[in-house]
Amino acid sequence: MTDTKTLLARLEPVSVRDIWPDEAQDFTPWLAQEENLALLGKTLDMDLELESTEVPVGSFSADIVAAEVDSADNRKVLIENQLEKTDHAHLGQILTYAAGLDALTVVWIAKRFTDEHRAALEWLNAVTGADIRFFGLEIEVWRIGDSSRAPKFNIVAQPNDWTKSITPTAELTPTRQAQLDFWRGFHTYATDHPSSIRPTTPKAHAYMSFAIGRGGFGLAAVASTWSEQTDGPELRAEFVIHGAKANAHFETLRKDQDQIHQKMSEELEWHSPSRTRKRKVLLRGDIDWQDPELREDCYVWLIERLDRLYQVFHDKVRQLP
Repeated sequence: MTDTKTLLARLEPVSVRDIWPDEAQDFTPWLAQEENLALLGKTLDMDLELESTEVPVGSFSADIVAAEVDSADNRKVLIENQLEKTDHAHLGQILTYAAGLDALTVVWIAKRFTDEHRAALEWLNAVTGADIRFFGLEIEVWRIGDSSRAPKFNIVAQPNDWTKSITPTAELTPTRQAQLDFWRGFHTYATDHPSSIRPTTPKAHAYMSFAIGRGGFGLAAVASTWSEQTDGPELRAEFVIHGAKANAHFETLRKDQDQIHQKMSEELEWHSPSRTRKRKVLLRGDIDWQDPELREDCYVWLIERLDRLYQVFHDKVRQLP
């Protein structure tokens, strides 16, 4: 029998300052690289895409601003770095930057979190709305013997998605309760029936958002209580475009609408409202999502259409300038 003691080595900690002597010149550029931002995103269960570094906010600058591409509304993510023990100055900075950039997700990375600052993030998560999220992460570096050094992020503070995303039943209107129940069931169904989409946390909203692989674009499933087209409840699967280039991207894609419709095997509706920069390409389902007996039919319809939309638009949005 082999003595396993001779085969196993020990993990050894490495000082983060040995790897990144300066936060602004070393750590921020490293974290902004695609593969390292992906490592952070994997820890947070997000698909992150870099928007910019050292973003001006008044007379200061935020370290990194990213987009959460698994949200159809292209949620901004503020990332603030600190390779020392957390302090009050950085706590003030993340709040100032979040307000100035209208960032709904805040990620504070530090070498070590004090109990006071961990408690501060937990309090912020408890008192803010369901769409606002604060994360605290400690950064470590490890190696085995003379091996390459490996970074590791540890979450020390995060939102309680369950309590943040679900308002107590007594506070929900009947419509919001019905939508929450619908998305809970859809989340379970989508998890058990693999497709290109990844369901997000169920909320008491009319929609659920999904990533498509690039910031400014996404998919959405909509359970509406009324629309002009149906004069009643409506189920929709949507491809959504946001941002300053939304109209240009929309028109570029619409030039290929015949090919897109052929791949979808269905005619899509192309919506370009003048009052907003958001553009949509959508399908309507002729199913009453409010009827409990038709619930599974709704889930099947949504999964099939969202999967097709993903397959058709995923590569196309990657090719857009």
